[in-house]
Amino acid sequence: MADLKPPYPLPPQPRIRVLALALIRRPSDGRWLAMHGTDPIKGEEFYRPAGGGVEFGESSRDAVCREMLEEFSAVVEPVSLWGATENIFVHMDKPGHEVAFLWECRFADESLYSLTELPLTEGDEQLAAHWIDPDDLAARGIPLYPDGLLEILRQKTASQKFHF
Repeated sequence: MADLKPPYPLPPQPRIRVLALALIRRPSDGRWLAMHGTDPIKGEEFYRPAGGGVEFGESSRDAVCREMLEEFSAVVEPVSLWGATENIFVHMDKPGHEVAFLWECRFADESLYSLTELPLTEGDEQLAAHWIDPDDLAARGIPLYPDGLLEILRQKTASQKFHF
């Protein structure tokens, strides 16, 4: 039987965070919308789809719509739930545990697809999301989080047409 203790100290009140992430693909070139992140302690850069926490009593579908409105001031239409993934990680020397619902979405305002980058607000920070090619990131050793997302994108894009 495997040792059930994590290999790092737990925070005082560990919890699992539930997320709703928007998988938005640009029709013109098949690139995906993602936010750039870093962990200077590990010296790692990474990307992650936009989205955020599901609030108590809120569905993941409603959460992905709310998060995109809060972050981009943009309305999205959830098309279908592509699944969920679990991510156990350490970021900035702090352990994290997330379960992310992955929603294929499209922008109601199609002009957003023509932007090179989309400005977003994350808390008090002004950031930007970019259109990325997950296979290019993988070839350069840049992770796409949450864990398992790259495989889900590859599987879904190979087996279905997009709803644009």
